[in-house]
Amino acid sequence: LSFPVVFGQDKKIDRLEIFYDQGYYRKVLHKSRKLLANPEYDYSTLPEFYEALSLFRLAGEDYWLKRHSTAIDDAIKAYREFLDSEKEPDYVNQHYFEIVNLKVYLTDLAAHFEEQGWEGSGNKLRDFLAKELGDIEGRPIVQQPRDETDQQNPPPIELTNRDKIVAYAKQYLGVKYKWAGMDEHGFDCSGFTSYVYRKFGILLPRSASGQEADAKKVKITAAQKGDLVFFGPGVNITHVGLVVSEKGDELTMIHASTSKGVILTNVMQSTYWNPKLKAAGTYL
Repeated sequence: LSFPVVFGQDKKIDRLEIFYDQGYYRKVLHKSRKLLANPEYDYSTLPEFYEALSLFRLAGEDYWLKRHSTAIDDAIKAYREFLDSEKEPDYVNQHYFEIVNLKVYLTDLAAHFEEQGWEGSGNKLRDFLAKELGDIEGRPIVQQPRDETDQQNPPPIELTNRDKIVAYAKQYLGVKYKWAGMDEHGFDCSGFTSYVYRKFGILLPRSASGQEADAKKVKITAAQKGDLVFFGPGVNITHVGLVVSEKGDELTMIHASTSKGVILTNVMQSTYWNPKLKAAGTYL
C-alpha cells in the first residue's frame, strides 16, 4: 500500500484522536457530535470517523448497547460518510493503525455477538468488515517526501540508516513542546517520533503507548540509534524518546519534553527519567 503523507490537523480533531487512544469513548462520541453540529467542520469527515470508532467501541459494552440499540447502524453510517470524503486516501493513511486495530476489534465483536445469539448485529459487522475493511491489513508504506531541490527524482532514503534518522531528529532541537503537536511549530513526545519516522517512510501509531505496543521489542541494554525508548510512572506508557547513543554507550535520547521542548537527555544519569524507563522497541 502507498499513500501520500499528510501533515497538520485542527486542534479539536487532534484531541479526538488522543482521547480515543486513551479509551475515553463516551467523551469522543460527545465531542465528535459537537463538531458535526458545527458548520466550521464541514470541510472534514474526521468527526464522522471518530463518531464511528467511538460507537463501535461502546457497542462492545453489552449494557450500553442495550440502551443504544441503533449504535451499530449509526456507526456504520458514520464510517461510510467518512469514506465519502475526497480526502479519504489521506485520512486512511494518517489513521491507518486505528483502522487496523478497529478491524481486529470488530472481528472479535462480531464473534461475541454471535455467541450471545445476536445474529443480526453479528451479520451487520461481518458485512461491514468485508465491504469496508477487507483491504486493510498490516503496516502501510507511505510515499517518500520529495526533496525540494529535486521534485522529479528524489534520492532514495535508506530505511535502516540510523545515523540519518538521528541527524534528522537533531535538526529540531529547541523546538517548543506543544500538546498534540505534530510538526516543527511544536511537538509532543509521540508527535515528534512520528514526525521523524514519517520522513523515512515509516508510519507510527499516534500515542506513546501505541508506539510501544506496535514496535518490535528489544532489550533496553541493546537499544541503539534510531530505536525508541518508553517511559511511564506506573504500568502505563506515557512518554517516548528516540535513541541517539551507540549500542553499549550510556543510553541517551532526543525527545519532546514538556518543560524544555525537544532536547537531548542522558537517561542513565537522569534522576527523573531513569526510574521511569520501561521498555525499548524498534521499527528499523
